Amino acid sequence: MKNSKAHIILIFLLAIVQTGLAQDKPISAEARKQPLSEVLEQVSATCDVSLAFDADYFSKIEATFIFREVSLTNFLDELCRKYHLLYEKIGTTWVIYANPAPIPVPPPEYVQLRGQVIDQESGEPLLFCNIGLGENKGTTTNELGIFNEKTEKEEQITLSISHLGYHRLDTVIGLSETAFHTIQLVPFSVHLEAIHVYQQEKDVVEMGDKSGKLAFNPRQSAHLPRVDDSDLITALSLIPGVNFLGGQSSGISIRGSSPSENLVLLDGIPVLETSHLFGNLSVLNAKFITQAFVSRGAFDATYGERTSGIVELTGRSSYLKPGLDLSANLLNVSAAAHVPIGRKISVSGAYRKSYIDQWENYLYEQILRQQSNDAEDGATVEPSVVFDDLNLKITAKPDEKQEISVNFLESNDLQNRDFQFKETSRFFREEESDSKNRGISGNWRYQSGNWHHHLNVGHNELKRSAWSYAGMGPNSQGKGGKEELDSDNNYLEELMASWSGELKTGTFTHQAGFGLHNDQVSYDYRAERTVGNIQIDSINNNTHATILHGYWQEKIQLTNQLQLRAGIRGNHESTTGKLYLQPRAGIYMDLREGIQLFYSGGVYNQFLSRIRKIDSSGNSDLVWYLPDSTGLGTLKAIQHVAGVSFEKNGLAINLEAYYKKTTGKVNLYTEMSGKKEKTMTYVSHQGQSESIGLDAMLHYKQGLLTHMLATSVSKTTEQFNGFNNSESYPSFDDQRLRLRWTEMFRHRGWVLATNLTFRSGSPYLLQSSESGNTEFSRLPYFAQTDFSVMRRFTGKYLSVSAGLSLLNLFNRQNVVEVDYLNISDATGTYSLRTDVTAMKFTPVFFINIKTL
Repeated sequence: MKNSKAHIILIFLLAIVQTGLAQDKPISAEARKQPLSEVLEQVSATCDVSLAFDADYFSKIEATFIFREVSLTNFLDELCRKYHLLYEKIGTTWVIYANPAPIPVPPPEYVQLRGQVIDQESGEPLLFCNIGLGENKGTTTNELGIFNEKTEKEEQITLSISHLGYHRLDTVIGLSETAFHTIQLVPFSVHLEAIHVYQQEKDVVEMGDKSGKLAFNPRQSAHLPRVDDSDLITALSLIPGVNFLGGQSSGISIRGSSPSENLVLLDGIPVLETSHLFGNLSVLNAKFITQAFVSRGAFDATYGERTSGIVELTGRSSYLKPGLDLSANLLNVSAAAHVPIGRKISVSGAYRKSYIDQWENYLYEQILRQQSNDAEDGATVEPSVVFDDLNLKITAKPDEKQEISVNFLESNDLQNRDFQFKETSRFFREEESDSKNRGISGNWRYQSGNWHHHLNVGHNELKRSAWSYAGMGPNSQGKGGKEELDSDNNYLEELMASWSGELKTGTFTHQAGFGLHNDQVSYDYRAERTVGNIQIDSINNNTHATILHGYWQEKIQLTNQLQLRAGIRGNHESTTGKLYLQPRAGIYMDLREGIQLFYSGGVYNQFLSRIRKIDSSGNSDLVWYLPDSTGLGTLKAIQHVAGVSFEKNGLAINLEAYYKKTTGKVNLYTEMSGKKEKTMTYVSHQGQSESIGLDAMLHYKQGLLTHMLATSVSKTTEQFNGFNNSESYPSFDDQRLRLRWTEMFRHRGWVLATNLTFRSGSPYLLQSSESGNTEFSRLPYFAQTDFSVMRRFTGKYLSVSAGLSLLNLFNRQNVVEVDYLNISDATGTYSLRTDVTAMKFTPVFFINIKTL
């Protein structure tokens, strides 16, 4: 009996173990687009598992999977998750059935879309291209022309790529986690004709997408009325709020700023001197520059050490074919060339040289000769000018994800003005100035995964010297002769080194960087008077400063329509030992297709600047200046910019309102001491400025026509302690209204353009009255109408262009500056005023030969 019970227990245990072994037998199964019912029948048969299911329902489920040596429960769990099923065990049978709950929406899968946009003709990377992904999503290329964007995984995606001066490209590409796409854009022909065009594209000026930058096309400089077909400033001044000042304070002014408050970078070289020909021509050669971007204020934390604006210029590189561009006009000759070495190295350069010192043609006379407006002692200014500039760039591109460049810049100016007075006059006067500007830079840009890095080292050296010799000859008795000799020298050396990086992760873009500026400034000025109350007027200054910087910035794409930007920049200045923190922020909102609202603002510090030196004659000059040990001369600007833009099918409208208050400004003013022999000394006066204004721009490409209208309404005031009774007065750069209207027509090799420029007169300083009050006046308004026509002939290997510009068509006399000559002795002061005017009616010719 006992043995029978033992046998029964043993048989029961064996059955349990056998059942357990059957249930735990590993499952191996594979299916490729097969009905799920067939796969489960095979599993049931081969694995000795009892499975029950609805054969009709499961035959409609297409199964694809691979299982290797997994448990039955793991097999069923994964099957139910993938095909929205449920299961349970009834006895020894596993019952599988449809899940009655709604099928959940699967989470989207993402893939990283990577690529580079280049110029089809040169292979040069295109910076800041707009790339549309679908209807409401987009991105831009970085400094290597590379884009890197996370997007939902699909078999293919439609891209819309646009860049100023290039045909828009709409294309479909396949998505792959490992693919790197190279996309080529075709540049506009100069004489592109709009036949069967469904999408009109802008080709002169373009607003940036959430970047705060405006792009302008350097190629269009040659198609507008101008003195020199290679001068980039012709196109740059199409942007509202951007002006090129002439005269002694010449340079690029942005929204009422002094030229030194704007940073001009050419391939990482800080361009400190931007004018030739007494401010009638810029050093920026459009034949060499291929891409240009302008930030008109309230820029983000990635830029610093300037308080007003940024102008970024990129020199030409060509990795595909060589090219040569030769131009000549009545002022200078210009040559530009680019030569690829293999497909990895590019050598490019440009040289421009004047010859008006050898050929004093009528254009020379119209631009440079001036006439004083004194009836008795009137003088004619006989100028002599020699200038040249050189650009050189060597670029290596080991692969599509890195680029190394070495860049060189040089410009030289020698300017002389001899005042030829009437025979009856006793006055004499001669002035000369010499300027040499040399810069060099190195850049290494590379992409490592989602990281973009940029290493930059730049150096610039500026030497400026000037002297003037003036006075009165003796009278008929051989008495009363007097002489004045003024001389000044200004030397500036600036070294820049920086690293910047950008990392994109999902909806965040992280930006960081650090670097230094090392500045050396020296200035000496001396004026000597030989007769009468002797005035010795002199300055001698030599300063040095090292400014460190670091920044961190985050861009957050909250939705497809809303982006936020927040960052902070810090500077440490060695002379004072102080830390300057500058928070900055921005917001961009897309209301609907083509319409965007934006705001940006923050704090901006500047250390190196050019300040005004106002002498005893009331004339002002600009000298480079660094803050002293107390921080005097450190600029601090608080800026706010808000606006709206609209872009669609060739029409672009941009409205921006701005406010800027700058403190810490310094000017040098003369103060007289002594009794019989008087000494003039210069005293620093601290002050501030305030600017408020509205810029508006319209750009419309309509078939063969391009319409451009730019206008600015603004007010800029200054206030300096101890000057003008410490009351505010209009800034010397204040122009209340500026208007520029440009029309272009292109057809079958012809380009016709007309340009109307109007601006209110700038303030200038009159002589101080005996009461000590300072008096100001304004120059008459500036108005000029220009017209140009150009014809291009294209052959198999060459294109030849010839053009004519009619400048100041209605021959208006536009005064741009007032200059005083004062000669003093014991009997009184003799004063002579000279009005410096822009050119009268002048026809200008040019010819250009270019390889294709």
